[in-house]
Amino acid sequence: MDMDKGLNIFRSGDEAHAVYHVLEGEVCLTRFLPVGSEIVLYRAREGDFFAEASMFGTHYHCDAICTRPGRCLQLPVTVLHDCLSNNPDFAMKWIATLSGNLRRQRAAQERLGLKSLRMRVMHYLADRGKEGRVELDQPIIRWAVELGASHEALYRTLAEMEREGVLQRQGQTLTLIQRQSNSPV
Repeated sequence: MDMDKGLNIFRSGDEAHAVYHVLEGEVCLTRFLPVGSEIVLYRAREGDFFAEASMFGTHYHCDAICTRPGRCLQLPVTVLHDCLSNNPDFAMKWIATLSGNLRRQRAAQERLGLKSLRMRVMHYLADRGKEGRVELDQPIIRWAVELGASHEALYRTLAEMEREGVLQRQGQTLTLIQRQSNSPV
């Protein structure tokens, strides 16, 4: 299915009838708190699956919103159940995929548990980057939500880290120049 930016693929409470695989673009799984703030649960990018947590439930537990246009494959839950039951090779590949997703989610939760935004930025660069370098594939304002911060606080933190020589920023490319000796990352 084609996805335009802003498309609601499903909403919290909708009947869970499919799991999705992102071919191109990005889908953000979010929940909105009663006070109006948004919590990003997961950001599905090219090659990622999403909605697998609802595969054995009756309803989706969050909203899925396309944040970058592209395409995704819609896999009916009944077909997936059949494949998992009758095809051991498929089942093993599915388990491996879910394990990779779980590792990324654990890293994201670990990052959100860090007290300072500065440490969350450093953790992200060390975890997601190659040799401390990351090419952001999303606007700063979306990355701030993922880091559990306001975009203003993130801009201030990045500027401070640049001034201190800890971070180099060129467009969407961020490079961690040095790691602090007391850093957990």
